[in-house]
Amino acid sequence: MTLSAGGPLRVDPTTLDQAAATLRDLAVDVQSGRLDRFLLDWIDAPSGQPDLAAALRRFVEFADDQYEDVVALLAALATRVAGAAATYAAADTRVATRLAQFLADSDYRPAAARPR
Repeated sequence: MTLSAGGPLRVDPTTLDQAAATLRDLAVDVQSGRLDRFLLDWIDAPSGQPDLAAALRRFVEFADDQYEDVVALLAALATRVAGAAATYAAADTRVATRLAQFLADSDYRPAAARPR
C-alpha cells in the first residue's frame, strides 16, 4: 500500500498478503517464546521463599495473559489484512473484467467515419 503526499492511495493485494503472513509468523513466534508455567514449581516452598514464589507466580500469570492477548491480536490483524487483500483483489478482478468487456463490445470508428 502506498500513499504519496497529495496523491492517491494505491493498494497491492500481494503486499497485503505478505503483511498478513508476517503477522501470522509473528504470532507463532510470540506463542513459541511463551514462558512455561511448570518452571514456577522450582521456586515453590520448601526450596524458595513463599513471598518470592507468590510474586513470581502473579507475574508469570500476568505475562501469560499478555502473551495470549498479543497472539490473539496478531492473529486477528492477520485475518483482517488477509481479508482486505482478498477484497482488493476481487475488486481489481471485477474492474478488469468490466473493462475487458467494454473494450470487447466497443467498435473503433475513425473520426472521419463517425456521424455528425
